Amino acid sequence: MGLDSSGRGGAAAMDEGGGGYLVAARATLMQTMERTKEMEAGIARSRQKLQGMREALPALEAAMRPLQAQALLQKGLGAKIDRASQPAEQVLRTFEVVRSLERILKGEPRHDLPEYLASLSQLEEAMGFLSGNCVRAVQWISDAVSFLASSKTADKYRMYRLNERLASVLQDMQSEADRGSNYDMGLLQVALGKLDLEFRRILLQHSAPLPPSELVLPPPPTPAPAPADSNSEFGAGVGVEEEPVSAPLPVLMPAEVTETLRTIVERLEGHRWTDNVLEIYRESRLAPIRQTVQEQMRAEYLVHGSAEKIDKLAWEELEGMIAQWTQHVQVACRVVFKAERRLCTRVFATVEKERWIRCWGRLGAAGFLPFLAFGEGVAQSETAPAKLFKLLDMYETMDQLLASVFEVFEGADAALGEIRVRARELQRKVVVRASETLAEFGRSVEEGAGDAPANGERSRLCSYVVNYVKYLVSDFYGPIMAKVLRVHNRRDGEGDESRDRDRWLAAGVQRMMQALEKHVTRQGKSYEDASLGHIFMMNNLWYMVSRVKDSELGPLLGDAWVKDTRGKVRQHTLYYQRETWGRMLAFLTREGLAVSSGNRGATRELARQRVRSFTQSFDEVTLRHGKWVIPDAELREGVELAVAQMVVPAYRSFIQTFRSLLDPGSTVGSRHIKYSPEDLERILDDLFQVRRAQDSKPRNGTTDGNLGDG
Repeated sequence: MGLDSSGRGGAAAMDEGGGGYLVAARATLMQTMERTKEMEAGIARSRQKLQGMREALPALEAAMRPLQAQALLQKGLGAKIDRASQPAEQVLRTFEVVRSLERILKGEPRHDLPEYLASLSQLEEAMGFLSGNCVRAVQWISDAVSFLASSKTADKYRMYRLNERLASVLQDMQSEADRGSNYDMGLLQVALGKLDLEFRRILLQHSAPLPPSELVLPPPPTPAPAPADSNSEFGAGVGVEEEPVSAPLPVLMPAEVTETLRTIVERLEGHRWTDNVLEIYRESRLAPIRQTVQEQMRAEYLVHGSAEKIDKLAWEELEGMIAQWTQHVQVACRVVFKAERRLCTRVFATVEKERWIRCWGRLGAAGFLPFLAFGEGVAQSETAPAKLFKLLDMYETMDQLLASVFEVFEGADAALGEIRVRARELQRKVVVRASETLAEFGRSVEEGAGDAPANGERSRLCSYVVNYVKYLVSDFYGPIMAKVLRVHNRRDGEGDESRDRDRWLAAGVQRMMQALEKHVTRQGKSYEDASLGHIFMMNNLWYMVSRVKDSELGPLLGDAWVKDTRGKVRQHTLYYQRETWGRMLAFLTREGLAVSSGNRGATRELARQRVRSFTQSFDEVTLRHGKWVIPDAELREGVELAVAQMVVPAYRSFIQTFRSLLDPGSTVGSRHIKYSPEDLERILDDLFQVRRAQDSKPRNGTTDGNLGDG
């Protein structure tokens, strides 16, 4: 404002003349310079102060540096402790949870299994948390201790106490971490052991033998060939197997019990207890299986599981055992063990198949192999004709059962593989033994000893063999025997499926009948009386052909065999007539008996002698023949007719021709003519009927070695 005033004054002064303006300007300039000097002095003083401060700053910085380091140390340690304290608190709270579960988990699961399993789940969760966080908390506290140990601070005592406390916590936490899964002080193992015992208890409580009412065969499954490779169908999946639709199986345990067992298995599986529960299951189920077999099925015969033991049994006893076995082995496989496998798959539904299948293999082998062993013993025991029919029963049983064996005992396990292999091998052994039995029987028939019947009736062996063979080719056994022989010969490389399916059966029957004919022929030749030998041959050959022609044997032996055998019967009949009756007819010859002969006395004596010789021979033959037997009425009547036609007309003709020479006017009963032609007819009729009461009567065929005339 002064300047403005001066300006205005200067302007006025200039207006007044300009001199006053210069004076005023000089005064203002002097004031300004004075102020400048004061400012320079103030700046100089400030510079001196700043220089002093700059000189003091290093010392100040040196003095502040320890305080800054301590502040940073405390800040870093606090962060590390804060980071470790939260998980440490959670770990401690988790330990409290574990302790709270101890009462339940040390109790008995049976009281409240759902609560027990829920508590076990809590314990497992706690263990999972501890296993993941306890070690982490230890690591963080360890970091804090290491950080504190590496720091330098003026408050050494305070930091020492803090380090000591942290080190103590670290030691405790490290001790817990070192125990690993034992954070619960063994509570988990106690709980698992309790579940293990509960699994066993439930199994035993619900493991009872099947009642007889459940041991009923379902309808046979549709026949299907068993896999050629016993291991080709094996799998190793997890879960319940898919079951084909079939007849209802016995329910071994209620569904809720099975589900409880499955739940326990699932909980134990996660802790490597599977092998233990599998063994418990095997032991627990084996007992009711054995009780079912031994007590309910009464299969005590299984103790005779070897050929040596079986050979010591009486046939009647063994026959009954085999009959039981053919039923029991099917019930065992298709009912008992099929139901057992279903139960096993459901209980261990969450377990890998390759693990539970081993348990099933051991269980199945212990229960089913004794059945196969008994069958093997029978197949390897000594041969006997009557045993053939039981072998055929066994073959039919195994043929129907083999597919079920491969289904029920499927699995990639050595024990299951053994069951399948032995089942197939048993069928093969039965085929071999049945074929060998038939062949051996044929040889024994052909070579068999034994005296021929004294009365010439047919051989008991002939009756047995013919009825045996008829029974063998019956509607029931014929198809089985045909298949056995076909399989046996195909195994030997001789079979041809495309050819007549019965050709092997026909060949076997033909060999058997040939063997029988050789046997009776040898016996027929053993008679000292050739006539009786021919009677014997007629009886046997006639029986053979009469039993064959209208039976199942006819098509197998063929018309040619029937015709040939009939011819042999006729041939022996002719031989019999000639040997027995033909010789006496020689006495009735007319040679040298001309009625017109000049030497009538000599002719009369010759005629009388011939009649006496005929009569004597006739009496001798009828006396011998009275002890002989022709059981078959048709054969007997035919032979009687042939003999009568051979003898009576010749006798009648001789008597009528030479009656005048024999005894003129004489009657029958004289010393020269003992029998009239009618007497001969009556005597012959009585002769061939004398043993009629002993004609064979049909008897039911059996397989006990005493086949009748059926």
